[in-house]
Amino acid sequence: MPQLEAILLRIPGFLLAISIHEYAHARIAFELGDDTAEREGRMTLEPWAHFDLVGAIMLLFFRFGWARPVPVNPYRFRNPRKGMALVSLAGPAANMIAAFVLQVLTILLFTRIRFTGSPWIHLPRVLEQAAWINAGLGFFNLIPIPPLDGSKIVSVLLPYSLQDLWDQFEQYGFLVLIVLLYSGLSSKVLWPLVTGFMQWVQNVGIYLSLLVFR
Repeated sequence: MPQLEAILLRIPGFLLAISIHEYAHARIAFELGDDTAEREGRMTLEPWAHFDLVGAIMLLFFRFGWARPVPVNPYRFRNPRKGMALVSLAGPAANMIAAFVLQVLTILLFTRIRFTGSPWIHLPRVLEQAAWINAGLGFFNLIPIPPLDGSKIVSVLLPYSLQDLWDQFEQYGFLVLIVLLYSGLSSKVLWPLVTGFMQWVQNVGIYLSLLVFR
């Protein structure tokens, strides 16, 4: 039962994380001139528009996962390569910002309010789980392996002479990603980054709580 409770407490954070991530992609693409996602109903914070079953299972149980990719037509951007890099970066960046806000809010609530015995007793845990899930989703998607956002950023940074080689690698990217997940190598690299980032956010939150509630 404790394990079931932990999974249930992650669900709001998971839904929030995928909504923020995909909305950020769609919004930046729209601002840069591509309304493909908007026309397909993907420029929304409604989570079911972005739901992917396998990515959801991964995110709920391992805190690393993905949502259904937002459709983007880079040829509608003034600068397709630069525009695609900005769109790709927008999702992870939005998750990092969300993780920061949620974690700081959790610390401020813990400092000011006692939740023991109240109907909102699980609220701080829900917010903290949401913060960690957002951070995990953000860092995971920065892995430079197709089809994750990091691969699209790398593709833009590569010289044209290596573009054909990268395009060939993209065909096998998902298999490489599965191997990394199954072997645990991705977790060994990502968890230090996620925990380091969240430790920094916690320090900021504690500092802010001392300023606000001194």
